[in-house]
Amino acid sequence: MPEGRTQRLQQAAAAFILEADEAALEADPARVSRRLGLSLADQQSFDQQLPAWLTYRELARMSLLEPLETMFPVLMALLGPKDWAICTQAFLDARLVRSPHYRDIAPTFLGWLAENRWGQARWPFLLELAHAEVLEVLVARYPDSELPGGLQEEPDADTFLAWNAATQVVSYTHAVHRASEANPIPEARPTQLLAYRDAEGDVFLMELTSATASLLVQARTIPVAEAAAALGLADLEPVLTLLRDLRQKGALDGFSPIPLT
Repeated sequence: MPEGRTQRLQQAAAAFILEADEAALEADPARVSRRLGLSLADQQSFDQQLPAWLTYRELARMSLLEPLETMFPVLMALLGPKDWAICTQAFLDARLVRSPHYRDIAPTFLGWLAENRWGQARWPFLLELAHAEVLEVLVARYPDSELPGGLQEEPDADTFLAWNAATQVVSYTHAVHRASEANPIPEARPTQLLAYRDAEGDVFLMELTSATASLLVQARTIPVAEAAAALGLADLEPVLTLLRDLRQKGALDGFSPIPLT
């Protein structure tokens, strides 16, 4: 089969699956193949195989949308059925799903929301809410990495933090991690979270003060005592106690005599 025809057939099949107006496809099954300049025989095959194509369309769309429904239940509750359908159809229209793995659909959707800014004029917290819903999964799936050499188990004033590869500190303008399907509109307040996983792979979210979040970020590149002093934390012992606890929980791999980032 000539390469050009193969590509146009693939494009026609994708359009039949992804286009929003199913009624128009039922009324004129050959519309997408005709638009792409396929032969009359190819156009007729869409007419002749319409029931099979409609079944395939339903199954394929279900495979694309179910991962989103599973991953973003609070966002779905916020939007309601009508706006959720509009949002997900706009995502399908963007034709961004390239990976053969279901696990990549939700991160691709999140990236599309970030770039497209869909719905964020109406719901300024929408992107943060979507990010919070997928955050635990991203941390859980983050690839393991080799531990750097020379790490200490105990922190001291002159050491630097060695984060676990999966650990993240995130800042939101709304308390989106507290939103639920029953109450999907989050409180508008600055929120900092530490997302990490333990040795068993279980993921945890810890709400941080602004000072603690800043300390954890800054102490990766400047010594612990210097980072604490910059934040007005004169007593270092509570800071060291917190850092020991975070290493035991798995958020930190240890403490380094040199900066690692």
